[in-house]
Amino acid sequence: MPPPPPATVAQCRQQLLDRLKSGAYALFSADKEGSRTLCYFRGTFLRAAVGDEGTSLLRLPTDEHLLGHVWQLAGPLLELVEGRPQWRYDLTPAEELAQWQQQLARLQPFSPGQQQFVARVLAEFASLAGSPG
Repeated sequence: MPPPPPATVAQCRQQLLDRLKSGAYALFSADKEGSRTLCYFRGTFLRAAVGDEGTSLLRLPTDEHLLGHVWQLAGPLLELVEGRPQWRYDLTPAEELAQWQQQLARLQPFSPGQQQFVARVLAEFASLAGSPG
């Protein structure tokens, strides 16, 4: 039986940081538009993405930058208001806790294949930096 989820937002945030920094876990998403990986790789937080819009690499230099980025992507709730979808940013404390718990639940093992994906994206940008303009 898995342990119960953390009971506070602070505990969720710390557990998310600890798991990512272990190098064993990452956040992934993939859909018809592309693939994204948020991980701790070579001593820094990176978000590597490849999709219809091209390739991107985001370096998140601190714990707070990472947590802010995760919250920006996952914090708001999409609700139907008079039949129309609308984002709601003013979450109750219980909703905020639930959102952070969901982010923890999304963590997956950082597989060798995902590590290679991040390394390829990083190498692509490194090669651009080294090529004459």
